[in-house]
Amino acid sequence: MKILLLMKTVPDTTNAKIDPETNNLIRDGVKTIINPSDLCGLKFALNVKEQVDEDVEISVLTMGPPSAEKFLRECIQMGAEEAYLLEGLEFKGSDTIATSYALSEAAKSIGDFDIIFAGDQTMDGDTGQVGSQVAENLGMNQVTYITDINYVDGEYEVKRNIGEGVETVKIKAPFVATALKGSVNKPSKFALKRSKIAKEKEIHDLTAESVGLDLDKIGQKGSLTIVKDLSAPEKSETGIIIDEGSAEENVNKMIDILVGKKLLV
Repeated sequence: MKILLLMKTVPDTTNAKIDPETNNLIRDGVKTIINPSDLCGLKFALNVKEQVDEDVEISVLTMGPPSAEKFLRECIQMGAEEAYLLEGLEFKGSDTIATSYALSEAAKSIGDFDIIFAGDQTMDGDTGQVGSQVAENLGMNQVTYITDINYVDGEYEVKRNIGEGVETVKIKAPFVATALKGSVNKPSKFALKRSKIAKEKEIHDLTAESVGLDLDKIGQKGSLTIVKDLSAPEKSETGIIIDEGSAEENVNKMIDILVGKKLLV
C-alpha cells in the first residue's frame, strides 16, 4: 500500500506583507515552517499505517525551492519513508490551478497511490483548493476537512467537519483526503531512532522536464488567477460608551447617533 502526503512550506506569520509591484507575498526575512494542516495529514497517514495489516509506504511530495529539502527531512524523521522535491524557476507565481496540475503529474510520475493526504488549506494562500483539484485531476474520490480516519473491514471510516456538525462517511481506496488544521497533534518531530535516517536519506529531485510537464500550464503562464489589486480590510468602528449624563440624556444621545447613521428614522 502506498500513501502520499502533499506538503508545502509556508511563512510562519499571519501578518503577511505583499510586494506592491508583483502582488506576491514577501518571504524574505520570515521564518519558514511546514504548513500546520499538512502535518495533520502526515499524522493521519501514520495512523493508517498502524491500522492496516500490510506493508505501507508513506511518501512526501512538495513543490518549492531547494531549501524545502530541510522540511522533507523533517517529515522523514517523523515517519515518512520517501521524499520528493519538485523544483524550478518555471513554477514561480503558480496559482492553485497550475500548482495542482504540477503536483498531480508529479504524483503520477512517482507511482500509483492508494491514499493522498493534504492539508485543508495553507497559511499563505488560504484557498483550500489544491487538494480537491488534485483529486479532480487524478480522477480520484475525495473527502475533505477530515478530523479522524480509521481502517475498518477493508474500507475507511472518516469523520469530517461540516461546520454545523460532524459527518461520518465510509470510503474505499483510492481517494484524496484533506486534513483539517488542528484536528490531531502533529507527529513527534524528534524521534531519535529516525534522526540518522532522515539525515542520510536521498531526497528525490523532480523537475518540470523530468515529470514531462507542459510549460504553458505552470507558473504565471499557466495560472488562471490574476490578482489585480490588494488592500487591507476596512477597520470596523469601535463601540461608543455613553455614560456621562442621566439615563434619559444617554438614551437621547444614543438615538441621535443611530439617526445620524441612518439606522433609525
